[in-house]
Amino acid sequence: MWFFMNACYLLTILSFVMLVITGLQGHFSFPFLNVNHPTFALLTVIIYLFTQTLVIFFFVGIGVSIKEYVKKHKVNPNFHKRSLSIKMRVYPPLLLNMLLIMILFISGGAVDTHRIPAWSHGILFCVCLLHYMQVIGRQHFAFKESTAIILEMAGVARPDVIS
Repeated sequence: MWFFMNACYLLTILSFVMLVITGLQGHFSFPFLNVNHPTFALLTVIIYLFTQTLVIFFFVGIGVSIKEYVKKHKVNPNFHKRSLSIKMRVYPPLLLNMLLIMILFISGGAVDTHRIPAWSHGILFCVCLLHYMQVIGRQHFAFKESTAIILEMAGVARPDVIS
């Protein structure tokens, strides 16, 4: 669990930095690591989608583990309900952001073929980046809450209660 959570954090930081570099590269038209904007954008989107898919499966795995633990040890089913609540708060904005980033990437091709104006792609990039920042915040709090549930199930004090 800890390995995957830390991998999610590291990949989230990497994908965010890559998105910022891609945006700057698109605006100022410079190669990064000897790679042009469309190629770097493709790599960025692949890493971003992999990262967000890993985050989704992290919460799926935590939810399944909590559900199995609750059934096996006949403990308070509230633990599982709380894990479902976390997923319901994280998934909708996360999936929306994945859709927006895919639309952003596709619209880059439309800009390249002169089907839409570049400024619309730039505005969409800003919207996607701001929304992604919000999603990252939600994910962080969801990781904290999931960890708190696991610690409570293990009988350890909640991290926010420890002095």
